[in-house]
Amino acid sequence: MQPARLEVQDGASSRVVFVSGEALTIGHAADCDVVLAPSWIAPVHARLVLVAGAHHVIAEGGARVLLGGAIVDDAVLHDGDVVRLSDPATAALATLVYRNPQAPPIAPMHHFATPPGKALLTIGRADADIVLDQPLVSRRHAELVWEGGRHVLRDRGSRHGTWVNGSPVRSPRPLSPGDEVQIGTFRLTYDGDSLDSFDQHGCIRLDARALRRVVGDKVILDDTTLSIEPCEFVGIVGASGSGKSTLMMALCGFHRASSGRVAINGDDLYAGYDAYRSIVGYVPQDDILHRSLTVARALHHAARLRLPADTAEPEIETRIAHVLDAVEMTAHRDKRVDDLSGGQRKRVSIACELLADPLLLFLAEPTSGLDPGLERKLMHTLRRLADGGRTVVLITHATANIRVCDHIAFLVAGKLVYFGPPSQALDFFAVDDFADIYAATDGSAPGATPAATATRWQERYQGSLQHESYVVARPARAPAAPSHAQKAEKERRARTFALSRWRQLAILCRRYVELIAADRRNLALLLIQAPVIGLLLVLVSNDHGLTGNRIDAKKLVFMLATTGVWFGVINSAREICKEAPILRRERLAGLRAGPYLASKALVLFALVLVQSALLLGVLALRVKMPTDGVVAPAWLEIYATIALAGLAGVGLGLAVSAVASTPDKATSLIPIVLVPQVVLSGVMFALHGVTAAVSWLISARAAVDALSATADTNHLPLLIPMPDEPQYAHTPRVLLVAWAVLVAQSLFFGAVAWLALKRPRL
Repeated sequence: MQPARLEVQDGASSRVVFVSGEALTIGHAADCDVVLAPSWIAPVHARLVLVAGAHHVIAEGGARVLLGGAIVDDAVLHDGDVVRLSDPATAALATLVYRNPQAPPIAPMHHFATPPGKALLTIGRADADIVLDQPLVSRRHAELVWEGGRHVLRDRGSRHGTWVNGSPVRSPRPLSPGDEVQIGTFRLTYDGDSLDSFDQHGCIRLDARALRRVVGDKVILDDTTLSIEPCEFVGIVGASGSGKSTLMMALCGFHRASSGRVAINGDDLYAGYDAYRSIVGYVPQDDILHRSLTVARALHHAARLRLPADTAEPEIETRIAHVLDAVEMTAHRDKRVDDLSGGQRKRVSIACELLADPLLLFLAEPTSGLDPGLERKLMHTLRRLADGGRTVVLITHATANIRVCDHIAFLVAGKLVYFGPPSQALDFFAVDDFADIYAATDGSAPGATPAATATRWQERYQGSLQHESYVVARPARAPAAPSHAQKAEKERRARTFALSRWRQLAILCRRYVELIAADRRNLALLLIQAPVIGLLLVLVSNDHGLTGNRIDAKKLVFMLATTGVWFGVINSAREICKEAPILRRERLAGLRAGPYLASKALVLFALVLVQSALLLGVLALRVKMPTDGVVAPAWLEIYATIALAGLAGVGLGLAVSAVASTPDKATSLIPIVLVPQVVLSGVMFALHGVTAAVSWLISARAAVDALSATADTNHLPLLIPMPDEPQYAHTPRVLLVAWAVLVAQSLFFGAVAWLALKRPRL
């Protein structure tokens, strides 16, 4: 029988200390049983005490001790538990892994009594007899009823379903001792008079086999195999262009490898991606929060999109408070995101991902641009998240705090040249500092090329003990196929993943209105342009600009038509591309392109309605409106035409924004789409042949037709005789066809934007 032992990792050194006797002291003092070198360690930081056959870890004198990522004062240890001694000032860590095959089995997280004879027990996320606090659990999820001398389980129409022994509960299901009930990520074992719950956090294993990605004829990721076990913190390291992002995107399924396989607990991630995306969190290098909102409001909207529809406001607030506490950002919840430092924004982005409680967390260079202190703090925050039950993978160039990772994967020219503990990497590369690994593998030696250097290091690694332990032995322990419970959980997620389109639309509209209102300066500029343009038109027009003579009326009609289109284009041309990182992440989390695009169009059209009213209101202060319209009062028809021209402009602007990759490129495209509104409107130049056909895509042309019909320009006096223009006839047909064309153009440009958004752009 092996005695209990501690695997101690203290900086670069590691050792094994056997636990004997009833107590063991841990600290900086020389007379401690386990002496730790860092000066921040207290003289006696913690004790290991044997109580009733179980070892307890006890913090001494207020020293900080973490177990499972949480601060503890006195906790029972189980085989494999990781204890971290932490310095609150610097976030530095010392690690002790408790090994004891004879340790007591892990107790259930919760024990719920289900006494025979009790008529009804409700199960749900809140306000229930059995509370399972997790986003995949509905507020009123299931109930346990005593019928005919036994417990019967009923699902109450929950969004994510109730399962017994891997089968969905579609009708009342009698329970027998030993049955396993699955609700959300909880597994509840029924023994006749109780349910014991085990949250499945910390159970996610990721295995990648022979991942290869080829672009054209270039191999950018070459046959990479590695395994990441539950609760591990893994860093992907390498020079720029070494394939780090390619490997991460392949691991998380966002941009799949050309060949190879990625498995979650033995199940193919790529084949079942829709079922697993809800447990995958991804934080890109760019911020994924709207900067004009406060931290709390930004997280609130994200929570609405990611949490179940029945999540109540108090639950959302509780969840936000929990994730902010997890990343130590509670004190900043009421600050605007753009008032935070770079490191704080990174941590809030991580908090945003934690809202849905992902079990796999991927981060793309979260430490980029941070000073050494913030970098250390963020790395230790991620360490705590991994200890708390998540598997964390990040890309990083920084190596100062790489030792807090369990393993690092070092890539050179698309090849995996090392995967293993960071403490063994220096010996493998024969260097004294992690930064020197870059120099040793950059291929700058005389006569060497990056590809040849990468191949040489890859071959060396394949003959090493690290390769045998972490690339050969680890995957051999992976499950060959998913378990029965894993298949059931996958099916449950696949059936009930995303919010409905209408709910997404409502949430996105509220958020977009709040975003526009938060940017008061930009909103003021958008609103003031309408009366300014109206004032200019008043200054250059006479009192009878629309009713005096045909030439003056056509000038004013042309300006009103093109101004309406310009309102829409200018309002919308940057609105999608400026939040591309946010949209990309939300699309990966299940946001549909249709509701997103519709929310932009609806809110921007409301803004156009206000602008059109301001423009026409200022103009009407001097310019007399026509007496009679075609089908309604003339002023109402003119307003409707300007607004519909603006709607078509919104569609055109959204198409530009969806196609452009950056706001600067969208700005460059604005003249290209606005100049044709002038040239092909039918006023400045005659339209015939090809130009007449193309003009059906020009919103200003349809608006000119409608406004001319309302103003009845054909019957206005002329200084020089001219024939009537039938396209401007004062008839319902001309007006309604022009309006229909504007609506059709809005839908057409919206479809172009929708197709552009559907393209994968990761």
